[in-house]
Amino acid sequence: MEILYQDDDVAVVIKPAGLLSEDAGEGSLPAALRPTLGRLYPVHRLDRVVGGVMVYARRTSAASALSRAVSEGELEKEYLAVLEGLPAAPEGELVDLLFKDSRQNKSFVVKTPRRGAREARLTYRTEAHVTGEQGPLTEVRIALQTGRSHQIRVQFASRGTPLVGDGKYGGRVKAATPALFSVGLAFPHPKSGKKMRFAAPPPSGFPWQLFAKPHAEIEHKYLVRMPDAEALAALPDCRVLAMVQTYLNAPLGETHRVRAVTEGDNTTYIETRKYRINALRATEEERVLTHGEYRDLLKEADPTRRPIEKLRYRWPFAGRVMELDVYPFWQDRAVLEIEVESETEAVTLPPCLTVIAEVTADKRYKNVNLAKSVPNDDISRPL
Repeated sequence: MEILYQDDDVAVVIKPAGLLSEDAGEGSLPAALRPTLGRLYPVHRLDRVVGGVMVYARRTSAASALSRAVSEGELEKEYLAVLEGLPAAPEGELVDLLFKDSRQNKSFVVKTPRRGAREARLTYRTEAHVTGEQGPLTEVRIALQTGRSHQIRVQFASRGTPLVGDGKYGGRVKAATPALFSVGLAFPHPKSGKKMRFAAPPPSGFPWQLFAKPHAEIEHKYLVRMPDAEALAALPDCRVLAMVQTYLNAPLGETHRVRAVTEGDNTTYIETRKYRINALRATEEERVLTHGEYRDLLKEADPTRRPIEKLRYRWPFAGRVMELDVYPFWQDRAVLEIEVESETEAVTLPPCLTVIAEVTADKRYKNVNLAKSVPNDDISRPL
């Protein structure tokens, strides 16, 4: 479970499919997070079989403020879903009366008002289509205006386009869970009132990988004087990651690598393929590996490059994530990377670091080249 943000009032997390979003003891997300975050107060919900971004209050005053935001429509929720078939229009609004049968734990669209029936409203737009052995599948992006039980699932199913993997509502294409994921959330902070926005990509398994888009990575890179490691680790929300990065044989113009990333007692194995566009921009495809897959890929290591070991300090600053890499072959310098959204975007640098030079366009400081040769410039004077 990933914690995207936390302070004294709120915690924003990615709920895995299979856990209850309400605090219902064992098998619920609040119970699983209690040893780390203490008591959490739910202010909205996700179906047990659905994963994605959620916000919880960490104190009763914050819960009251967030509950008001929900009732006033200030909690904005965005989802991705994969449908069987094609919707009637590429984009539109769906409005229905929904009735929930509590005995079946199932909702139904009803044509005429009745006791317990409530209006359900959402808008959607088509993101992409694919056609394969399962027939046409459609990825749609959804904004909820109401939050009824199983709303997205039943509204699309009632129009002949059930969610992939949602056998409860007529889905025929099998998947581990219904293909629905909460990818975005926005809400006013309960204390400051500042609008906060969070996002997360959908899972990498079926059917999501059919619609996977290469991630466009745009970053600035700076050479900085070696900072105080203890002071860095003490920064608010700073994470310290130990990495071993191995480059694999790859076609010209591509970079292919695997990483073992250790944080505390946990190690994750990641494969990354990069396609360089220019000095600032690259597209990136990434997936998590099993330990066995990682070992197998190590057999494809590029013999002309040695593995890179480094400590990465990662912390939030000025609305961005700072990533400072400390390498064992330097005692006087480290490398700071900051990912941005456009090539012309201004960057605010942390005052706790002394910048020697921007090296975004200096190919010598790219990790793939550090694996071959380490520059040892005299940093006692400006580069």
